Amino acid sequence: MTAITAAVVAALAGCGGGSGPVSLARLAADQDAYVGKQVTTSGRGEKQAGANGTAYYVLADAQQDLVILTPSRAANRYVGQAVTVSGRFGLDPHAGRLIDVASIAVSPA
Repeated sequence: MTAITAAVVAALAGCGGGSGPVSLARLAADQDAYVGKQVTTSGRGEKQAGANGTAYYVLADAQQDLVILTPSRAANRYVGQAVTVSGRFGLDPHAGRLIDVASIAVSPA
């Protein structure tokens, strides 16, 4: 691999072009790079309520980096559990970061 090829591969891996898991902190810090891309990330499922009382579900890490999980029915049974989520990452101008869940599973202990 040439130095140029290695640099391109490293740059892509750092901006959402890689195929491995990405942390919630990385999604929060560099969210524009991941919009529209398939991502896999891990955290704890949590139930939260909007200002109007409507429940929604998020994936959170220890630093409270959050991403909303949609649809709610895909995430509601994982509240309080460590999970790994795969799906398409997006930004909603009103709600913030979200993942349209393709798969969700309890993370190994």
